[in-house]
Amino acid sequence: MDIPTLHPPRLKKGDTVAIVAPAGPIKGSEGLKTGIASLEKMGFRVRYSDRIFQSNRYLAGDDTARAEELLRTLEDDSIKAIVGLRGGYGCSRLIPRLLKMNKPNRPKIFMGFSDLTTLHLFLNRHYGWVTLHGPVAMTLGSGNSPVGTGPHLMSLLTDPAYRPILSFSQLETWEAGKAEGVLTGGCLSMITASIGTPYEIQTGGKILFLEDLGEQPYRLDRMITQLQLSGKLQSLAGVLLGTFHECDPTEGGYSARDVLKEMLQELHVPILANFPAGHGPENWPFPLGVRVRMDSEARSVEFLEPTVS
Repeated sequence: MDIPTLHPPRLKKGDTVAIVAPAGPIKGSEGLKTGIASLEKMGFRVRYSDRIFQSNRYLAGDDTARAEELLRTLEDDSIKAIVGLRGGYGCSRLIPRLLKMNKPNRPKIFMGFSDLTTLHLFLNRHYGWVTLHGPVAMTLGSGNSPVGTGPHLMSLLTDPAYRPILSFSQLETWEAGKAEGVLTGGCLSMITASIGTPYEIQTGGKILFLEDLGEQPYRLDRMITQLQLSGKLQSLAGVLLGTFHECDPTEGGYSARDVLKEMLQELHVPILANFPAGHGPENWPFPLGVRVRMDSEARSVEFLEPTVS
């Protein structure tokens, strides 16, 4: 049964944004300080617990601590938005606990990328929430942020009338055409890991966004093949590719781009590549769960719905 799409309420000056750590740990706090300063400069209050500095092997604390922190922020009506501390690994371990909780009273903004793709998929499938694929607290406001991302993010968070048309000089047309559908996706390896789970990605009639980090071409091939064999690529409206950072082999005379292009062109749907979002130096934020119109020949993505209400 389809769940109605819920747009979170817009943020206003003075609203509280919580930083949570559902995935990997951090080693230093400098990036976090920059992220907090960026949110405060936008006019928001920032709340976090010292718990986010915990470390348990490759996790930011044990499963119980990370889950309880996330559950508290989801249920706390005084918190209007949630931003992940960083990616890494660990979000999938929280799903059993999330499945046991009652649906929060109202949607709220959730932002992050990488391993947090798992939570985007869960919040969309089980709650119907529109979420925001974008920087985590450790990268928010970093020196690599391109000009224009700050005002763009502010509009996504605060303006129900904001429906941008995004076009960038580096975009590439791999398969010409126009496509319209709900935008879904995120980190390819996390999407592949969702197959067979309660938060498994739903792709029918949608535009699929994919990006990743440090995956050699044969592993990209394996993951795309798994999506194909599991029926996730058969009825797509289109494909939007972000950056595949540090995914090229050191030898062999071919690139990750070559492998992805060859495999995805077999789908015969509009494909727009090299969108500046993901693990690369640029990570333009955008909503997931909203309808978009993609024109791969004109190299543009038009958002037909806002992030917030």
